[in-house]
Amino acid sequence: MNRISSIYNNFLGRIEKHIPVLTILAFATGCWLANLSEAFARQVDGTVNGFIDGYGMIAPTVIYLILTPSLTKVFTSIGTGGKGFVARMMVWFAGTRLVALLWAVLFTTVVFDLPWISQDTSSFSQALSTSMGDLGWLLTHSVYFYAIYASLISVAIALKVDWLAGFFSRGADLIEYMGSHLVLLVPVFMLGIGSYVAYLPSAIANQVEASFADQAVSGNLMGSGIELHPIEVLGMSIDPGTSTGMIMAYLLGALLTGLACVIWHAVLLGVAKRRVRDFSVSDYFKNYWVKVYPLLWSTSSEALSTPLNLHLVKKHYPRITPEIRGFTIGGGSFLGINGTVICVYALGGLVTSILGIEVSFLQLLMSIPLIFLLGYGIPGIPGELIIFAGPIAIILGLPQDVVPVFLALYVGFQIGLPDSFRTGANSTDNCVSGVILQDLYERQYQLQPGLEPEAVKI
Repeated sequence: MNRISSIYNNFLGRIEKHIPVLTILAFATGCWLANLSEAFARQVDGTVNGFIDGYGMIAPTVIYLILTPSLTKVFTSIGTGGKGFVARMMVWFAGTRLVALLWAVLFTTVVFDLPWISQDTSSFSQALSTSMGDLGWLLTHSVYFYAIYASLISVAIALKVDWLAGFFSRGADLIEYMGSHLVLLVPVFMLGIGSYVAYLPSAIANQVEASFADQAVSGNLMGSGIELHPIEVLGMSIDPGTSTGMIMAYLLGALLTGLACVIWHAVLLGVAKRRVRDFSVSDYFKNYWVKVYPLLWSTSSEALSTPLNLHLVKKHYPRITPEIRGFTIGGGSFLGINGTVICVYALGGLVTSILGIEVSFLQLLMSIPLIFLLGYGIPGIPGELIIFAGPIAIILGLPQDVVPVFLALYVGFQIGLPDSFRTGANSTDNCVSGVILQDLYERQYQLQPGLEPEAVKI
């Protein structure tokens, strides 16, 4: 048995070591097979989507199992500074989200050449009322919030019952152990995404058609009576009134989301490099990023990738304590959604441009508080931008006859590649946040020999 276990562990190690090469080969194979057989492409697409949808049903359980032991360890092992440090971590995630929102608004304004000021801001109060209602519904009906509430209650009990705290700790270790085996799924999902990309024209047509059907709008865009306008961006001119143009518009939305996320992540890496002197950007990409990003990108699911993310952070950043690792990676699946909020505005700017609706920097800026709050209802699964679609339409003051078309395009465009880019940014951001927060903990909260807990500066 030990020999079999040793052989299997060596096999896992080799797979992880060669993930970049295996990822490329799997992607190319998926493209080739999809071009060879359309039936294969459809089967792979349906299988992957079914697997992801099924995992989304157990995502609340994963959130509970990861967040509970993480919070328990933070409160019990950091001493009297524990509560203060939890607050600092929450502030960090809130602060980075706010900065990401500001960056997304500025990026969208510049790329789509939007005016800085608009005279029409009367829709703000209506959007505020609607969005607060949506947030209230999420707080009382979302199973993801139920998982958070259950976690907080369990932590309060575990702080008084030692054996329960130990039980939760073992559960977190089990999830990390399971994550080490998810590396085997990376080539499988990359084969699926390769097939999806090769089948992209048909997939996009199906997505947009399905979105229109859901919104009770004709599948023929021109038949809806809404005029579609050419998009002028990055030196390109795209006419979305044709099927090819609509595909190009979709790809543009994915490209802009990816570009904005790459710039954002590069800045965050710069912050980590400046604050943590021994942090190596090259090692980060070579040892961590190339091994987790393919799974994130191919599944569009932070929740699905959380166990692997925990495993890789534990392996390559052992300096990060289990409680901080669990909080930043586990809790970060719904707290750290910087890529998601960037995608909200990139696609919003794209769709309003297609519909010929002029929005301004000020209008986008005024929507930040609403998007910030609604972000706490995000579950970390594919297709989560649908939560933002309605509030965005309201706060931008879209005409009633345009709203159904806006929602259909917005919901349809978010699926696939844009979802992949924003997911990759969300979860890899959390690793960098863990590095930064661990350094903060060591400098300001960790007890030094001979120093009483009451003397720790918070």
